Amino acid sequence: MVKLTFHGGVGEIGGNKILLEDENTSILLDFGKNFEKERRYYDEPYIKPREEKHLIYLGLLPKIEGLYKKDEREPSIDAILFTHPHADHVDYVRYVKDSIPLYCGETAKTMILAKEMSASGHLKEYKIARMTRDSVDVPKTFKTFRTGDKKRLGSIEIEPIHVDHSTPGAYAYILHTSGGTIVYTGDFRLHGPRAEMSREFVEKAKEASPEALIIEGTNIVDAKTATEKEVKEKISRIVSDAPRLVLAGFSLNDIDRLKTFYEVAKKNGRKLAMSMKQAYIVYRLREESFPIFRLNDPNILIFQREKRTTYKWEKEVIDNFSDNVATGRDINAMQGEVLLAASFYDMNEMVEILPESGSIYILSQSEPFNEEMEINHEKMLNWLERCGLPLYQVHASGHADPHQLKWAISEIGAKKVFTIHTERPRLMARYMSDLDTEIISPTEGEMYAVE
Repeated sequence: MVKLTFHGGVGEIGGNKILLEDENTSILLDFGKNFEKERRYYDEPYIKPREEKHLIYLGLLPKIEGLYKKDEREPSIDAILFTHPHADHVDYVRYVKDSIPLYCGETAKTMILAKEMSASGHLKEYKIARMTRDSVDVPKTFKTFRTGDKKRLGSIEIEPIHVDHSTPGAYAYILHTSGGTIVYTGDFRLHGPRAEMSREFVEKAKEASPEALIIEGTNIVDAKTATEKEVKEKISRIVSDAPRLVLAGFSLNDIDRLKTFYEVAKKNGRKLAMSMKQAYIVYRLREESFPIFRLNDPNILIFQREKRTTYKWEKEVIDNFSDNVATGRDINAMQGEVLLAASFYDMNEMVEILPESGSIYILSQSEPFNEEMEINHEKMLNWLERCGLPLYQVHASGHADPHQLKWAISEIGAKKVFTIHTERPRLMARYMSDLDTEIISPTEGEMYAVE
């Protein structure tokens, strides 16, 4: 008998952790962090989890034998499969034993490592990757793939299919088990610049005649219907009317949006000034020949914050692209010529930039919720008021809307559908109730049979 147990992503957006057991094979589908649940107990940087036992005690990590670093027992899990590099699907793997294989797309691995090496705040033993004085240390055991590759893990054959999402390297899985096929969408959309990949996945999932489908439902409420093309057109109109500095806030992972702002800036005779972290991710993605832009492009600036310490990963960017590095004072002197990517965490830099009258701020991500974090929206608005920056919001979601979700479920035709990654599973179940399938809103920690 094949069993599914949902240890996260139930009645919530993020924190996906799904245990799939088939004969003598056990794998986890994603192992993400839930930001909202952590905030119930922690307030970084004042108090935060130091090791896995704290999160296990609070019920934020599942009790699975031998899974964690401080557990001396042999692992009961054969592998962890990631759908994409967002923290709400990946982050808690830092507490997992380094010997357990991690499966993901090659581009997803690059994104995960680049973000981890440019981040701080975790103890050395819980870092997924870090830059040492002489090299890059990656203690985890990564196994990568591309669409078309198939992997065999015991009794389970894994078929990854590339899908469109708000980050590159996003995959869905078709899992062939002894009890039939199980399909897991991860996060996906059908209105993005590579929507054809998501449609191809739906077609392949349909051909597999699955017993069960595990599908996200983020946008069952508050769906954003705009496409990336429409976002680009709207942003371009706003930028063309702005006489002075344009600032923009969007997710670090959203490479499509980064490319959109680059193209808008170029079209309007401006330079895109990206953050150092964004530049480092683009720099690392060159290893995958991922098509974005060159960091030495004359239309690109790399914004360097005013701070005392320069980390090794920052030095790598600065040493290779010194001619494109710009400080707050540089931005101040060319305000009508720049589109600056600046998040809430860059607001201290406004002291040097001093946006002039006529400058604006474009928020191009969900408000106030974002997959990587919750923006402290009120504080952001206070900064914008202080700087005299009116706020525009233009966004296209990384998730399928209700019609798209219903179409995908109907097309795939699974006998059972498990709805996750949504705060409104009952609404989703009722909306899908006229489909010829069993809609299940799983309970966290409960085991479900697939046969």
